[in-house]
Amino acid sequence: MFTLFFRALILYVVMIVTMRGLGKRQMGQYQPYEFAMAILLADLISTPMESISTPLLYGILPVAALFLMHSLITLLSIRFDKFRAIVSGKPSVVVSKGVINEKELRRLCLNLSDLLEGLRNVGILDPSEVGTAVVEANGKLTAFPPSTQRPPTSAELGVDPGYEGLPLILIMDGRVQNNNLRQSGKDLSWLNGVLQEQNLRTEQIYLASLDTHGTLTLQRKQGGIHKIQALDPEEVGW
Repeated sequence: MFTLFFRALILYVVMIVTMRGLGKRQMGQYQPYEFAMAILLADLISTPMESISTPLLYGILPVAALFLMHSLITLLSIRFDKFRAIVSGKPSVVVSKGVINEKELRRLCLNLSDLLEGLRNVGILDPSEVGTAVVEANGKLTAFPPSTQRPPTSAELGVDPGYEGLPLILIMDGRVQNNNLRQSGKDLSWLNGVLQEQNLRTEQIYLASLDTHGTLTLQRKQGGIHKIQALDPEEVGW
């Protein structure tokens, strides 16, 4: 019983390390060769996990071989566009200026119902309202409205909203995130001073985030949100 337990643990760790090494795209949409690899990995791991008589190496070595093959295919795909087109395919325009490309749909083995369903998934009900729709290499449908129907951008309106980057999380569940605090260019004494002005302590804060406009948003554990202009926008340096 304990042997089976530890074998499962070892194989689980091997799978985590392998999937981590394959990159974050493995957690999203698969390319065709990645999907084939995922199926094979599951099958290779299941056999030594279920059968004690099967040596662990019979599962680990094939996984290592697939990992090396995946790395080689990925490297070749990055360096050679033609090779990438062979193993992953190319994006295909299926709707242009509201007109459906029936020939391209047939080539992709898609029917009109598939297209309409994909458009509904991205919030479009009528194909005639599509400026461009593309079936990506991973099979995902992306669609864009005509330029006359999309919302205007701030640049077109002549408005400069300033730089908008990722907010820094300074406190999470009552614990100060020191790396983010250093990245903001401030220290713990500054943060404590800001909190004291609001009659708050670090352990009372569920989440504190500092955005690129210098606004510090504090959410208390008991509920309630406070927004403070903690920095001038010119002080923001990340």
